[in-house]
Amino acid sequence: MSKIHTLKYPLLLSSPEKSQNMYLLPKGTTLYFDQAFPEGFTRYKIYINIDRMPLALHELADPTTIIPIEANAPSKEDMLKLIREYPLSKEDLASILKSNQLNQDEIKQLLIEFSK
Repeated sequence: MSKIHTLKYPLLLSSPEKSQNMYLLPKGTTLYFDQAFPEGFTRYKIYINIDRMPLALHELADPTTIIPIEANAPSKEDMLKLIREYPLSKEDLASILKSNQLNQDEIKQLLIEFSK
């Protein structure tokens, strides 16, 4: 039986390429458990339907060369950037603030800094 997790709040995505843009994995996304590693991280899979746009495929020479992207709860600094630059819906913002990743003082500071 597969183990899954459905996101209760968006997660901030980052890749090894260190783009200046911010991307979110949306609330409600189902993550499918793949493997837990002794280093302390866990790998999940997501499934994406790509409609009427066939992608060119090639063989993976070494199946151990997986280059995953990272997903984290947004920090206070990330939240400031998200509010200013990313099209966050009120629902996204509310779910992130309710995620318990930021304490009450950080949320207050975030709102004060945003209102400037």
